[in-house]
Amino acid sequence: MALIAGVAVAAFALQGCASGGPDGEGDASSYPGGPINYVVPYNPGGSTDPVGREFSRLLAEELGTTAVVENLPGGDETIGLTAVMRSPADGQSMGLSSATGIIVQPLVNESLPFQGPDDYTAVVKMVEAPNAIFVAADSPLQTFDDFVDAATADPGGMSVGTTGRLTNNTFVLVSIEDQLGIDLNIVPFSGGAGEAVLATLSGEVDAVIPTAAGQLGLVESGELRPLVHTGPAEYDEVLPGAVSFTSLELDVPFSSDYVTVAAPGLPEDVQERLVEAAYAVASSEEWAEWCAGVGFLSDPMMGEELDEWIAAVTEASREAIALVEATE
Repeated sequence: MALIAGVAVAAFALQGCASGGPDGEGDASSYPGGPINYVVPYNPGGSTDPVGREFSRLLAEELGTTAVVENLPGGDETIGLTAVMRSPADGQSMGLSSATGIIVQPLVNESLPFQGPDDYTAVVKMVEAPNAIFVAADSPLQTFDDFVDAATADPGGMSVGTTGRLTNNTFVLVSIEDQLGIDLNIVPFSGGAGEAVLATLSGEVDAVIPTAAGQLGLVESGELRPLVHTGPAEYDEVLPGAVSFTSLELDVPFSSDYVTVAAPGLPEDVQERLVEAAYAVASSEEWAEWCAGVGFLSDPMMGEELDEWIAAVTEASREAIALVEATE
């Protein structure tokens, strides 16, 4: 996780391809001129919606205004993100995105109005939400080693539920297939993580790989057993009994990370004020405590570091898409 000290480094937000603004100056002295508009590209009430609502509330407080949240679900985030990218470049409108929206979808859909970092303003990264492989409590698989041994003994026989064909949790599975030389039966569920988890509990599939935070209740009740996760080693404390891919020396850079983005071409001083405020919130103790309370990790990034993260995940996603397509 990135832990940059202080918000004075906000000037870095004006460097790098994902954070570039126009040469002209805006009027940050009067910014924001009213409530900020924050788009969440998911339905209200889901696991992602609270991230956008809480972050926008804290951001509005930092900016001395209020936030109006608009849910625009659909198209794997692209409906909501298109609205954000086409909004006036004044810093009043912004929205939530994961790697699915700003990275994966442009790689597979050339018709989108945003195709890369030049087509939006990357304001701040706020959250890392690790994915994890779970099995039902009555599964004979006790550890990730058991999972790998079973998959090795029966190529294509181990079924694992995911939330879609080209999602970060599917990318986790094709990455470990490639690195460990195993063959899994990857089963995308159109009903999302809830449907995939129910299929695991009923024995329809052998395992599931959702975002870990959404399953903590089932872990605490003893219905699901976590085996391995995409987070840092300290996330083992959140999922007792599980280990991180990093500790196993596997390169699996696919968590459910959340970023705030805005339209491209913000005036430089407005962009600096927005990034400074957003980073102050993302690196605050209050935000870290909120994230911990729901099973997420605060992961503040801005400027060049955020640009580098976008570039790295773009390349990893491109490779994962190739692996998915090679198996079809």
